[in-house]
Amino acid sequence: MALADIKCYTKTAHQAWATCERTARAQLKLINMTPEVFKKLGLDKKEAAIYYQLLKLGPNRASTIAYQISLPRTTVQNILIRLEKENIVSKTLQQNVYVFAATDPNNLVRQLEMKKRHMTSKIDSTIEELKKEMPALLHMMQFKKTIPSVTFFQGREGVRKVLFDTLTSATEIKGYANVDAMFQHVKDINDEYVGEREKTEIKKRSLLLDTPFARKIAEGGAYSPKTHVAHKWISSKLYPFALEMNIYDQKVSYITYVEDDFVGIIIENQHIYSMHDSMWNLVWDILPFPERK
Repeated sequence: MALADIKCYTKTAHQAWATCERTARAQLKLINMTPEVFKKLGLDKKEAAIYYQLLKLGPNRASTIAYQISLPRTTVQNILIRLEKENIVSKTLQQNVYVFAATDPNNLVRQLEMKKRHMTSKIDSTIEELKKEMPALLHMMQFKKTIPSVTFFQGREGVRKVLFDTLTSATEIKGYANVDAMFQHVKDINDEYVGEREKTEIKKRSLLLDTPFARKIAEGGAYSPKTHVAHKWISSKLYPFALEMNIYDQKVSYITYVEDDFVGIIIENQHIYSMHDSMWNLVWDILPFPERK
């Protein structure tokens, strides 16, 4: 609420505007003093200011409260009716005029305790209902597991998302990679990714396309020394490819390293994962380890 939102209700038509403005500023400060406990009860600043005034002045008419906090009488009256329904204020009829009073502040504690009991009961009831539905829900989940989850990505940002998804893996990462294409097109993204993976305990083994540049990088020993634990070579002449493939945590991901055609795919399915994992293991077992120099 701003100062311009508060109307000055003067006692006489000749009251100085400066006095009215000071009053408005004082009431604005009061309205803005909403304690956390009132917020948790769901009271806004105006409601809290009205409750404060009733505590301070005692039982009063809506018009008196409106004058004290410089709000329209109809606004205050509507708020008081709402607070009465919440048992935060009470209302009595005196000489054909409704008089409002703040309820005992201890009542606020009782209200919170009542809400707590109600919420606890509601949560307990929901838990029991969920237990009854659990067999059906588990059956649905098992059915969904047979349907692959496939997510597509495009562009350099898509490459980044597919790479960084492997950082959530609870298993070793097994990959195929064209190091030359990776360094040519997305070296900055891969450097960031490797830096993050080096902070984890996630291990990776790779089947790398055999090129002089790839050998220089892999055999240098400085690139991902902690988490990239082993590699073997695939002949680039016999089996060329321009992508990266990672097998991890019931997922298989693909990234194409082709300029203006960066595409990423993540497939999540137990059966597809198991097949690719077995195929990777077969190739790994057939290929020899690099010769030590």
